[in-house]
Amino acid sequence: MEKDELMVKIGDRIRYLRTQKGINQAELARRCDRERTWMGRIELGKINSSIYVLHIIAKALEVKLSDLVDIEE
Repeated sequence: MEKDELMVKIGDRIRYLRTQKGINQAELARRCDRERTWMGRIELGKINSSIYVLHIIAKALEVKLSDLVDIEE
């Protein structure tokens, strides 16, 4: 899997988990102490997030870090 494809799949997974929890993008960004546009870029796969950033997002979603990267290859 190419890097860009992986970033998009992780972004899709974050969006899926966020919507399952009934949280909008702005609220998730607020919980991460970031701007909504930042969250939008992550969900679109435009940002190559570090493991620490994914950890912050996982905590904000109240899921395990592994849940964010649980994607099909």
